[in-house]
Amino acid sequence: MTLTKRISELMQAITANIPEREFCIQLGFLATLVGKPFYLYGRSGSGKALVIDRITSAFRNVKILKLGKREQELPPSLDSYDIVIFQSFNPFEEKNKANVHIAIEDRSKASLIISGDIRPEVALNRTEITDKITLIVALPDSISSDALCNLLMTPSDISLTHIPVGLTVTADEKAQWNDEIKKVTLSEDTLYIIGEIAKTCDENNIYVPIRKWIALTNIIKAAAFFNGRQETRITDTFFLGTPIWGRTMTNTTIIESYKNIVRARILKEIPDIISNPYDADDLLRRVKHILFTSNNLYETKMFNNEPCVLYKINIAGEPAPLYVPLRYVESDEDFNPLNELKQEEKRVRCNFHGTTSCTISIDSAVKTIGLRNTYARGLQGQQTKPQGKFEDFGTLPTYILMENAPEVIEQKKAQLADIREEIQTAAERETKNLQTLRNVFNDIKASKDDLFCHKEFFKKAQEQVTELFESTKTIIGKIKEAHELIANQKTF
Repeated sequence: MTLTKRISELMQAITANIPEREFCIQLGFLATLVGKPFYLYGRSGSGKALVIDRITSAFRNVKILKLGKREQELPPSLDSYDIVIFQSFNPFEEKNKANVHIAIEDRSKASLIISGDIRPEVALNRTEITDKITLIVALPDSISSDALCNLLMTPSDISLTHIPVGLTVTADEKAQWNDEIKKVTLSEDTLYIIGEIAKTCDENNIYVPIRKWIALTNIIKAAAFFNGRQETRITDTFFLGTPIWGRTMTNTTIIESYKNIVRARILKEIPDIISNPYDADDLLRRVKHILFTSNNLYETKMFNNEPCVLYKINIAGEPAPLYVPLRYVESDEDFNPLNELKQEEKRVRCNFHGTTSCTISIDSAVKTIGLRNTYARGLQGQQTKPQGKFEDFGTLPTYILMENAPEVIEQKKAQLADIREEIQTAAERETKNLQTLRNVFNDIKASKDDLFCHKEFFKKAQEQVTELFESTKTIIGKIKEAHELIANQKTF
């Protein structure tokens, strides 16, 4: 039996019949194996004692020192113990607090588990050991209804653990594996992710001691080692995106940042797909506007670096200029015109309905106060979302200077030539993106059955790539549609 299969069967055995806590047990096992202290947090009745029993049952002939919430004396030496456990830890008892400090400093080869129902930021700060605890393993407050029903139908007593002796870890194996785990290489992807998390911590004044980073990377290496690899993968770091960091605000900050960091790293070969996606809808709109609109020359004014039709309307007794970009004339889409501050005027909605006359609707909330009064009062930042409902205001014509104007025809021809080149470039780029996304998905999928892979985060990563794959296929379809429209159109 390979080591990977053995550990896989061991994990199945120690997590059996404990629904929705499997990864907590796996993470606790890794931390215990590499000898890194962790705080097991959970509300009363969440299963902390059961989780500890499952974790410790993975080790053979292990000598355990258990300390309860009452004040107890530590033995003169901890050298003879393999695991030291503080159950129902009370940080407000000075003796317990002193014992934890002694255990952290003098535990020698012993692993250390501290469990309690006091929030980590309170318990660890009160005990002054925040910087000495590698991670937090937080148990869910409850279980889902489906998991509860399955648990209730389990015939065996879940408090009884039956682990085949051949699967359990001996002291010699633990020492040998730790030596081999240290030799595992941190991949460029792993180093990038750790570095970016460290930047996030610096930017948000979150202190993470160096020894904690070393401890976390040892757990990452251990995950790779038990999967039979000598180099880490991105999936080995997924637990960094869970609430292991202590403070609630720290967890929130790092978890949100980690999601973006991992997404950026997974898509490192196609970074623009997120930051600057191709707008195929705009391409289609431009093509249709060139092909299916008249060649009229309209009276316009340059505004915000593009030709616009100027309309002046009166609302609540005051004039307000509206600038309508020429690209919308003869289109059939709703849009917001620009106001004199060069902002989209969200409280006004326009549509040409395929003609040269613009229908205008206004938000009923500005009927009595007007548009310009709002600017004068410094309230323009509040107009991002209409407050009332839109009501018809009127229909205004666009003044035509010349029909079938030669300069317009030549301009459209030049625009079509540019668009043909754009279509070719965009089609090549998006096709390459599609292939890259397929490769990324397959790379992630290869880790589907990896030990210690956080399944929920894994699923979300796959879903993100799948969504991007489908959206890229849609973009390619619209690029193809634009190409066919041009190819089938002989004249303007």
